[in-house]
Amino acid sequence: MTTAGKRIFALALAAALSLSAGVALRAEPHGPVTAPATAPVTLKPLAAASFEAGRKHVLSYFVGADGACRLTVIVFDAASPEESPATTTTRFIVPISSGKSANLDTAVARTLHFACAADAAAMTVTASERAPSGAAY
Repeated sequence: MTTAGKRIFALALAAALSLSAGVALRAEPHGPVTAPATAPVTLKPLAAASFEAGRKHVLSYFVGADGACRLTVIVFDAASPEESPATTTTRFIVPISSGKSANLDTAVARTLHFACAADAAAMTVTASERAPSGAAY
């Protein structure tokens, strides 16, 4: 698949997921960041990291193979004492070439930046706040 074809596929996948899970995946940053980023979290293969995203939780892990990080992201409803247990879960897999990165935008104006190390043996995840979607860019 060509690079343009991969990007179109990634955008189509992101659009479908944003409708069902309240998040959108994007390859390039956009919009102003309104608060400093949190300290990066370094992931080793199959080590999971969990992030809050409003009424959702994001759980992510990766496997390094063929010069890329195969990132798995699972988005599920956050359980609360007033509601029944989590019911909606979405899982998607995103290959990220070594030395490259991808961003996951949440519905609560937060961005998770996933960067694959040059040797695909580690990933760093940085969370940052961004301007609300209704703000002018």
